[in-house]
Amino acid sequence: MIYQYIAPSPFLQEFVRDYLIAHFRFEKGQAIPFKPYSPKPEQTITFLPKGNLTINDPLKGITEVAPSVSICGQQVSRYNFYLSQEYLMLRVHFQPGALYRLLQIPLIEFSDCWFDARSVFNSEIVAVNDRLAHCLNYAEMIAVVEDYLKNKLRKVKADLHPLDKIATCLYTNPSRFSLDWLASQACLCPRQFNRKFTERMGVGPKLYSRLVRFYKSYQYKEAHPDDDWLSIALLFNYTDYQHMVKDFKEFAGVNPNLWINQDNKSPERILNLE
Repeated sequence: MIYQYIAPSPFLQEFVRDYLIAHFRFEKGQAIPFKPYSPKPEQTITFLPKGNLTINDPLKGITEVAPSVSICGQQVSRYNFYLSQEYLMLRVHFQPGALYRLLQIPLIEFSDCWFDARSVFNSEIVAVNDRLAHCLNYAEMIAVVEDYLKNKLRKVKADLHPLDKIATCLYTNPSRFSLDWLASQACLCPRQFNRKFTERMGVGPKLYSRLVRFYKSYQYKEAHPDDDWLSIALLFNYTDYQHMVKDFKEFAGVNPNLWINQDNKSPERILNLE
């Protein structure tokens, strides 16, 4: 079993940030913990060669089964994931703007949903998923996906846009720059900047920056469990603790402590795979 982030080959580093492979096997009759899933600053293609994923929206009370291969733009809502007894997933995390360059479709069309990739890539992507199910090891799975991506990305004509570099800056430091200044760096007026950023990233720059800050704050807490939340809030440029709590309640549906407690019971943590 595995839960591991893997770097792409040098050829793909302009487009792919990393891959995540998750492979869980639960004993028959074993209670399978759900995976709380909050928004992360990412745009992805997810392959499910074995098992299935049931997605619950706790706010809307909607439950659906994810496609075997899905395209996900920027998520803005919290979900609960329920896994099958055996669950094998390979997810491609794209660099900011790279999924838009590949698809040439505004990413707002894929925001906050698991869009069936067959509607975009036809049966070829299903064939890739089928090949993944028969791979002998995880390295072979990465090779299959990389071969597919290399063939697709060789045909990409859209060059790296200044907005992609700005999104990367926001991912690195979401609070450092004013949005007016960022718009000027892209040689756009603020209105054009917001529209084109949304087209490439699926959400506007202000919301994206908030999502990055929220994500990095709880990642920091998980890496530094002894640090108090007020110190973390100030470290990530929240005005105070309550300001941070507001983001947690919007994006995770709960306060910071409850979110960490829920996340610590995720399948990969229960199985000690991290």
